[in-house]
Amino acid sequence: MFRLGAVLLAAGLLPAQQYDSKAPLTPDMILLGRIQYVVGLSLSKLPNFTCVETIERSQRVPGSKKHQLLDNVRLEVALVDGKELYAWPGARKFEDRDLTDMVGGGAIGTGDFALHAKSIYLSGNTKFTYLGLDQAAGRKAHKFHYSVSIDNSRYLMRYGGSEGFVGYQGDVWNDADTLEIIRIEMTIDDIPRQIPLKTGSKSIEYAPAEIGGATFVLPRSMDMTLEALNGGESRNRAVFTSCRQYTGESTLIFDEPPPDEKPKAAQVVLTLPAGLTVNLRLLKTIDLSKGAMGDLVEFEVTKDTAKGERVWLHKGTRVELRLDHIACRDFPSAHCFAAIAPGRFTDGNFTGAFSGEIIVPDLARAMELGLRNAPPQLRTIPFEIGQAAPGSAIIFIGGSRGRLASGYSTVWRTLESRGVTEP
Repeated sequence: MFRLGAVLLAAGLLPAQQYDSKAPLTPDMILLGRIQYVVGLSLSKLPNFTCVETIERSQRVPGSKKHQLLDNVRLEVALVDGKELYAWPGARKFEDRDLTDMVGGGAIGTGDFALHAKSIYLSGNTKFTYLGLDQAAGRKAHKFHYSVSIDNSRYLMRYGGSEGFVGYQGDVWNDADTLEIIRIEMTIDDIPRQIPLKTGSKSIEYAPAEIGGATFVLPRSMDMTLEALNGGESRNRAVFTSCRQYTGESTLIFDEPPPDEKPKAAQVVLTLPAGLTVNLRLLKTIDLSKGAMGDLVEFEVTKDTAKGERVWLHKGTRVELRLDHIACRDFPSAHCFAAIAPGRFTDGNFTGAFSGEIIVPDLARAMELGLRNAPPQLRTIPFEIGQAAPGSAIIFIGGSRGRLASGYSTVWRTLESRGVTEP
């Protein structure tokens, strides 16, 4: 199966090109200068903000004409002090980590929030050609063609163990009235020999959005396609929603607490032993037809979890895990597999990592019943599920709806946990 493990990064900017004071300014140059000023001003005023990014990843194997859905990924992406940071939705903090460490294999791109726009409009290393007035998103727009040579590029591509800067070109559209960005399209057309990629393209759509009571022009959607030398192709389609100002981990306190109120006890990290039998009830319905990697899966302990004289998890303890890879099939009958990645538990002021395997329902028995009419080669765990994060639990869901209703009862056996995993 063709799988593309690439990360695209629009990185730091080079010094501006030398300005020739003796050269006459043409109308096109004046217009471009006005657009660069507006874009630069807009980017400089952007507050730290975060959005939910939902990515549909698909791929086409060599020799095929049809793309197959690979998975859906849901992330929180933040622009903080000009840098893109990522986290799973609802996580307690953003971490400065490589995006591929979070989502694993498959194509994934970065730079969509602001870095691509800065590199194209403001680096001083981009050649522009005015193409006249055009239409974009139902608005009259100025259209420019641009190109960035590989020698001047800071667009870094990583493919497996290989990486290098690539040259690219494309078109940009800016609103004829406000001069704000409407759309950026790019084609990667100068690729180092060590990267086994034939071509790549990306399109970013922009729209006004309110952040912290003010309106800014932000990315609304992104479409990226990468074609490998062997003819296989990977495609990502992303949308950005629920954008809001990012305030970090600070907490606003408006009133002094009552003098007789006791301070909250500090959290204590507890490491669960392996082999505990934990009864968990699903708190919110899981709909795999709408689910994505990164979605929160919330459980509640339904009875005290004890070993010997000690109760390790009390009834009512919250356990927060996450969906990892999902694989749904229609043949020979509708069914889905879901991998649930390790997370954390909270029991009063105790917290810690939770990693376990599901023993009820039994996976092998569920597959035997649900796939009893399937040929032997289909009575196996799909390849995609095998790409899930280490320690993930696997569950089989029969039926066309691909749903687990709230209240769904499971029994888990804990695995060895090390440290605390952010959900």
